[in-house]
Amino acid sequence: MKTFLIPVDFSDVSYTAAQYAVDMAGHLRARNVIFYHSYAHRPPQGFDDQAGYESSTLRHLEKMAAKLRVPPGLSTDGFIFFTDDKTVEAGVGAIVDQYAVSLIVMGIAGLSDIENTLIGHNTLAVAKSGAAPLLIVPRDHDFKPIDNVVYATDLKDVRHVTPVESIVRLTSQLAASLHIVHVDPATRGQTPDKLQGKDELLGMLGVVDPVFEVVGEARDKADGIFEYVKMHQIDLILMASRNYGFFERLFHSSVSKKLLNIADVPMVLLKNKPVG
Repeated sequence: MKTFLIPVDFSDVSYTAAQYAVDMAGHLRARNVIFYHSYAHRPPQGFDDQAGYESSTLRHLEKMAAKLRVPPGLSTDGFIFFTDDKTVEAGVGAIVDQYAVSLIVMGIAGLSDIENTLIGHNTLAVAKSGAAPLLIVPRDHDFKPIDNVVYATDLKDVRHVTPVESIVRLTSQLAASLHIVHVDPATRGQTPDKLQGKDELLGMLGVVDPVFEVVGEARDKADGIFEYVKMHQIDLILMASRNYGFFERLFHSSVSKKLLNIADVPMVLLKNKPVG
């Protein structure tokens, strides 16, 4: 991954995400880290001078970056700062197109954050846009080398919805072990359709030699994934983004909200295209 994009609102949550992104960029020896702030929601009074506000915001971005710990292997010469009055999703989309962004990194505190704060709304908006793979970092989470990643699947239509190239490339670049987990208390993955989905998925991802497991003892899907994450010391959760409807279901379903609220490991929403 060569280019990281960090949309920030200067909250503690976005500082955490920025530090995580910088540490990960150093670990992967990325070329560029882009810091972006949208001032579309700037205060209505006292900021009529857009040029002055833009200049002030750029200084804040630079000060924020200066407070971050820059790991060895990452040069601040590759730091790029952007600010504008576009909506967050529009601004992010333009930057992704211009710089071929590999990964967007944003923060989240949990369920209440998604529904009630600006950074939560912005993370949801970027997730819905599907502009590039999105890494969601929990509050107060520090980066550490990623040894184990898990891809959660419902084993439905796997040939069309599985972001194979992105999973393979991300797992390989991180030098991590890939786990595939299917939570199914009802049939334990033993229906003909699910057995076929399993075989197809293992065939598509065989190059990274994944471990496949079915979780049958769980109250619901979120609990099943969470327990698997804890039991196997998973450092990163991967999920397929699919399309706009998926994001609607992801962030407005009780299962996914619960997962975001209880999981204390980062989650990547992957597009069905390669991660650069």
